[in-house]
Amino acid sequence: MTARAYLASFFAFALSGLALIALVGIVVDGYGIFGTRLIPPSRFPPELRLTKHGDRITKAIEIAERQGDRILFIGDSRTQHGLDPDAPALSEVKAYNAALAAASLREQIIALDYALAHEPDIRHIVWGLSFEAFGTLIATSVDYPDSGFAGGSLASGFMHHLLAFDFFASSWKAMLQARHRVHAQMKRNGVTVYEGDPVEGPAVVKLYENELAATGRALHGPIAQEDLDAAHAQLHRRLAELKAKEIDVDLVLLPMHIWRLELFRLVGMEAQIADWKREIARTVDQLAASPGSGQLRLFDFARPHPFTEQSAFAALSPGVRRFFIETSHFYPWLGDKILAKIFDKGADGEVSPFGREIGPLSIDEDVASAKLDLDAWEATHPRDVGYVKEFIPRR
Repeated sequence: MTARAYLASFFAFALSGLALIALVGIVVDGYGIFGTRLIPPSRFPPELRLTKHGDRITKAIEIAERQGDRILFIGDSRTQHGLDPDAPALSEVKAYNAALAAASLREQIIALDYALAHEPDIRHIVWGLSFEAFGTLIATSVDYPDSGFAGGSLASGFMHHLLAFDFFASSWKAMLQARHRVHAQMKRNGVTVYEGDPVEGPAVVKLYENELAATGRALHGPIAQEDLDAAHAQLHRRLAELKAKEIDVDLVLLPMHIWRLELFRLVGMEAQIADWKREIARTVDQLAASPGSGQLRLFDFARPHPFTEQSAFAALSPGVRRFFIETSHFYPWLGDKILAKIFDKGADGEVSPFGREIGPLSIDEDVASAKLDLDAWEATHPRDVGYVKEFIPRR
């Protein structure tokens, strides 16, 4: 074989391989960006797309293609997992969850601005805030640099979905499963979808343990105050701009399992978290008289409550669903209760109100009562306190 014939055969083989990869991507369209999914809806619902951790490329494309959203969710992975745009409280409004795993406040603001630029009809922001992600930098371990959020072209995003190995592998697996029904973690309107019953038994304890252990290893005491101060200043500026544009914003301090609250107390972060809450409340209060008719509100769910105190050890009562995936992330059915509170569609007869709006209630009263509630939980759950202590590394 001549060199010319060899090269021709080589490039023909390579192009055929790339064409096959692209064909699988277009036919399966597992990430729902081409609109060409050929698998019957009974086996792969068209409104769902496969989940990929750190999916900046996909969400930037999805936001650019959407129309008619009135409510936008932003935040980190807690918002991404737990707040469903299709919640009963939002039954008459089109919404989208633009939250991103491991997103710092500065990245959340970038995603917010990107969404508003593509969908000017958004009039209401539900902004989930987590203390741990508030003052951090944009994560380098995610696909942010290649996404539309960082200024990357949508064309390159489409090519990435056609040719990248991880997307091809997921689409190929979905195609093989589609003979019966695709079984994979998926998203709808940007939020993770959970079908069937949540994990229970020894497996759920393992999930809680792994999350606590990872958090304990990552914590080295209070976060640098200058990083928090810079993030507070960013939040203040952006809220003022949104208010002036007549966009309503609900800031939501997201819930976490009681074990995680206890861990923060044991490592000496409780006071800094309380000050973090106070500064956010101060920002909302200061902006009340600023220009614009946008409404700013603050809700605190990051406090003890029967919903957050479900034991990972004990079986739940019949008809009761587990609220937490592990100590940091909650299921959408707990998120439904958050949204019911925000949109004033809560159920009557709850044992105690879930979440508190700061405004009608002072932030100092909220912080003080949360501390007393954690004191009371500690007094009645010594075994749990001892268990959490085991996940704090000895330094």
